[in-house]
Amino acid sequence: MGMFDDIGQMFQEPEDGRYIVRVENYYRKKTNHNLNPLCWELKLMNESPLVLPVKFSQIETNYGFQILMRELKNLGCLKPKSSAEFEEVLTSLKGAIIEVNITTTKQNEGLRDIRFLRKLY
Repeated sequence: MGMFDDIGQMFQEPEDGRYIVRVENYYRKKTNHNLNPLCWELKLMNESPLVLPVKFSQIETNYGFQILMRELKNLGCLKPKSSAEFEEVLTSLKGAIIEVNITTTKQNEGLRDIRFLRKLY
């Protein structure tokens, strides 16, 4: 075992840019700040060993919720009218092939932002 094997994953994140991914799953998970964001598991569609960071949608704030609604519209989804419809829309995206854009938002902290651009399949 090498001295730096514990940070090996740090070298496997993709550079900023556009990527084709498959939506594997979504879930909510309470954070240290007592928030409960929507977390997306995405997988790159090529044979790349690169690992995507988890996409977070801060749906508990109006601002974060509206960002997600715009992203869902980009994917061709109708705006849900209830929490039940919202869950149906999210579930319908499991397995979908979509284009995303990854950007580093705070260079010094290494925060990555993933935005849904369009649904391909």
